[in-house]
Amino acid sequence: MIRIELQTEYVLKIGHFLISNTFLTTMIVTVILIILALVFFFNQKKDNLLIKSLRVLVRESLKMTDRVTGDRQLSEKILPLVATFFIFISTANLLALIPGFLGSLYIKTPQGTYSLLRSPNSDLTTTLALAIFSVFFTQIFSLKALGLKGYLERFFNFKSPIALVVGFFEGISELVKIISFSFRLFGNIFAGEVLLIITAFLLPYILPIPFMGLEIFVGIIQAFIFAMLTLAFIKTSTIRHLAR
Repeated sequence: MIRIELQTEYVLKIGHFLISNTFLTTMIVTVILIILALVFFFNQKKDNLLIKSLRVLVRESLKMTDRVTGDRQLSEKILPLVATFFIFISTANLLALIPGFLGSLYIKTPQGTYSLLRSPNSDLTTTLALAIFSVFFTQIFSLKALGLKGYLERFFNFKSPIALVVGFFEGISELVKIISFSFRLFGNIFAGEVLLIITAFLLPYILPIPFMGLEIFVGIIQAFIFAMLTLAFIKTSTIRHLAR
């Protein structure tokens, strides 16, 4: 029996707190990334192939960020945030495709039988949280770059009726970004998860293989799009005052 639900699926209870399968997977992803970060931190002075490759990756990522921002100082501030989004989202998407995650382990609860582990980005609450963080830090960078007065003038500019209307729509656009970010990531990952479950049910071991390759590609691309849109929005929000 195939069971596909949009609502959050709670699989554990710790005290008075309910733990969803997507949150449990998020914790696993977080622990993995923390371990990898510590390994890199304590071995960054070594000259093995892995460390050299990571150094090149960071250097090239910084150059790519420079091409968008045109400012090395701003790039150095933005890159940790953008890279974190990309690494977390792509790792969560790829980890969920490993056998043993998607539809392999189940747990019985009073509400029903649910998959123990599930892709975090197939839950709208996770993608909504990521979107809120993205837009929040966009405002922080904008505030630092423009100052309090310049930042407020983005939304409340009384120099002319046109500027006031533009400021109003500027505020609306910031809210729309949250909806756009969250639903774009959620829709793509959830649809892929549904596709894999259905193909595995119809013809196990054979039919899902090409779709697994497609989902690997989609998972990385969606992480890249989320990170690059965050980068572009931060850049736009820090130079908007120059055009007025």
